[in-house]
Amino acid sequence: MQRVPLLLALAGLIPTGTLAAPHVTKLLPQDAQVHCSPGTPCVQPTADGVVAPLEYADGKKFPLQDFVNGGPNGDLFLYVSDNASYAADECNVGKPQNPCHAQSLFIGMRLPRPRNASGNLVGLEGTVNVWLDAKRGETLQQVPGAYVPRGEDRRITLSYSTVKGYANTVQSKGDLSGTNGWSALAAPTDAWATTVNVSTPTSDPAHVHIEFEIKLAPGLPVGGASEPLLATVRKLGLGIEHVPIPTTSAQTVGGGRFPNFAGLTAGGTLTGAWETLEFANPTPIPLSFTMWNVGQMPDVTFWVDDGGSGEIDTVAQRIFHKEVACISEVWMSHERGELIEKVNALRAHEHLPPMQAVTELNDNINQPSLLSTGLVLLSSRQILEGRVHHFPLNMCTDEDCLQAKGVLWARIATPAATAPVIVDDHDVPTVAAGTDYAEFVDVFCTHVNAGDNTSGPDTTVREEQFSDIKAYVQQVRQGGPLTDDALPKGTWPSGLDRPAFLLGDLNTLGPKGTETDVGFAHYADMVGPGLLDISKRTEFEKANTQFSETRDLARAVSGPDPMAAGTWLSSVCTDNVVSELNAKKRLDYVLVFPAQDTLDLPAFALLNGTTASVNPQFDPTSGSEDSQGNLVQQCLSDHAMVDVTVQLARVKDVAKYNPMKKHRVEYAVKQVTDLETASGCCADWFTPRVLMTVDGLTQVNAFPNILENQTIYPNWLVHTGPDNLFPFPDLPVGFSGTVNMTSAVWESDSGPNDHYDSTPESSAILEADNKDAHFTFFANSGVLRRVKGELLAIDWLTGVQLLGSFMDGYENGITVETEGHDTATGDNARVRHYFNVKELESP
Repeated sequence: MQRVPLLLALAGLIPTGTLAAPHVTKLLPQDAQVHCSPGTPCVQPTADGVVAPLEYADGKKFPLQDFVNGGPNGDLFLYVSDNASYAADECNVGKPQNPCHAQSLFIGMRLPRPRNASGNLVGLEGTVNVWLDAKRGETLQQVPGAYVPRGEDRRITLSYSTVKGYANTVQSKGDLSGTNGWSALAAPTDAWATTVNVSTPTSDPAHVHIEFEIKLAPGLPVGGASEPLLATVRKLGLGIEHVPIPTTSAQTVGGGRFPNFAGLTAGGTLTGAWETLEFANPTPIPLSFTMWNVGQMPDVTFWVDDGGSGEIDTVAQRIFHKEVACISEVWMSHERGELIEKVNALRAHEHLPPMQAVTELNDNINQPSLLSTGLVLLSSRQILEGRVHHFPLNMCTDEDCLQAKGVLWARIATPAATAPVIVDDHDVPTVAAGTDYAEFVDVFCTHVNAGDNTSGPDTTVREEQFSDIKAYVQQVRQGGPLTDDALPKGTWPSGLDRPAFLLGDLNTLGPKGTETDVGFAHYADMVGPGLLDISKRTEFEKANTQFSETRDLARAVSGPDPMAAGTWLSSVCTDNVVSELNAKKRLDYVLVFPAQDTLDLPAFALLNGTTASVNPQFDPTSGSEDSQGNLVQQCLSDHAMVDVTVQLARVKDVAKYNPMKKHRVEYAVKQVTDLETASGCCADWFTPRVLMTVDGLTQVNAFPNILENQTIYPNWLVHTGPDNLFPFPDLPVGFSGTVNMTSAVWESDSGPNDHYDSTPESSAILEADNKDAHFTFFANSGVLRRVKGELLAIDWLTGVQLLGSFMDGYENGITVETEGHDTATGDNARVRHYFNVKELESP
């Protein structure tokens, strides 16, 4: 996916517009001197013709699409080893010999086998071209002549057949006077040492496996030396194309290319069209999390002091710059609403976008204030999905039974979700306005049962709540549906392929700094099997050397005293507590649920280098002078604030839209926020229509049940597929028409119901066009646009805003927010719309 500005065309060398910026993949070479040791041996691919994904755990995985024939996708794995040597006991131990090789590029391909007319798998045969641009720096710097293959560049051509049982390779070098820009090598010593194996493993009979090992420090003639791993630029140009040979007895499938996109490949003669492999650390995706119990007691318990001198305004002052914050013990609904308003007023003053929130708000004066979680989950990043979950009513002890503790969930867009994507819009480079739904993490915010930390009723109930959290987290991450919660309805893309984060006051004593788990039995139980179940290393973690295995992110903090991680400050707290944190109890956590434990690579992994801090917050307006005349400040809360900063990295690339596949399309309203808060909480939302039109057929779904809150996450949806009440088929192979979508947002009222405005334009006299956002997906190009309206047929084709092109990825969908500006009624809403084109594997 192109998330960087376009480079200028190579003016004067090739026609303008022929080349866009090369795609870049960062691969960190496995460094034997840094990553590998006898105690922690490295894993490396063995080019034996069996592609075991976890052998490539220090590399990256890519999908292979056949944009001509369609059919199931293949897989591509890339991995590189460094310029060091490997000792016999530090790599791939347990095998007959140590097979690890230095200075090598490993390429693994899993290609689907075709089926005959009876549906039986048959053999596969074809060719694979691997193109290598040795002096990639010169290509990127637009050195004259570097945009075509030169003498130092290589093409490795594999011809194979699993039917006839052969696999032959031929190597060529770049030469403009040669056939198609390539010519035979002058001598065998000019070849880059290469090993190739092809097989159909019995363990994976539906695929043909192909593996290459290519030495990246070849011995070439003087003046033509090419050592990508040793060069200053540490880059290599790489292009791969698999072309299956058509047969009369089977469907031709299994083609694919790298970079993986639709269009011509220029026959391997334009080096700028190949991928740039940059041998460097993976591109980091930074995120920060804050956990803070602010001790704002309910009004009805006026005899119980707050947890400190803090009030909603001082709490807002401390958190409005945060990225993702879990705030607990804000028990009153009106104070939770006030917190959100004050946070966003402070952000507006500094010209920052508003934070979004998941919480419970209500305007029912008869509802007891304690029947809520008391939690607010705030995010300066977009919240794509959200929900409030309560523990079962009997899962509590003593005064906790006056409350309704539980878990908040927010699916939060990472910074990569809104990184600029350039779309060629009618030959005009345009920045897409949509958010990439594939770039997210699931975040959970909780506050569990208080009480004793010795075995007894309190810890028993707490452990029941941990089990409930695990079950809820699993349901959410797998994509629903939820069994114990009514909303969101339906399903959503799975998040099991990446880490998730749990922030909370877990009321469980845990170790600090370098302390072991010994003596913290309830902590060990909390993270262990049967409860949260996050303590075990996954198979991916065992195989790779680059990513973090940490589960408890705030256990050790930065600073001179790693034991200063105590978070419970006690009810009597002053600024001298800073020097006492190593003696304080630790109750507040930021934990990691790892990606699902499989024998494949996850989509994202957590990089090493997490930083954490535990900081009490003080009230600058409170306190008194001590005997030395120093002002002793009071704590805003009896809990310290926990801050954690992490970095994610993408391990698996996303599939691009392929018009030669069958697709299911879905449109949904994911989030609705009332922008008119002067009258107080809360709106009573419903929708009379969520509409989709495809190929002359229209499906309209209504969701009349009232949802009350200032912000809701309703998942009002419509989609193609066989489970509709009336026929509404999926998009067929080669579909080149359009898909039109819209929805209406209404509020139930004592008088006439209010039709809320959710679009910034007034495009026609039709009320729906004035108030409702409209969208069109153009299947031929993969482009999604917000459009003018529906009054005239041409309005569905008249673009207002380009949201993105599925040719650039967006594997899990595109979301966009629209905002109403109705000055006549004041009924304005901010609405998050979601659209996805899901590939259905065809035979």
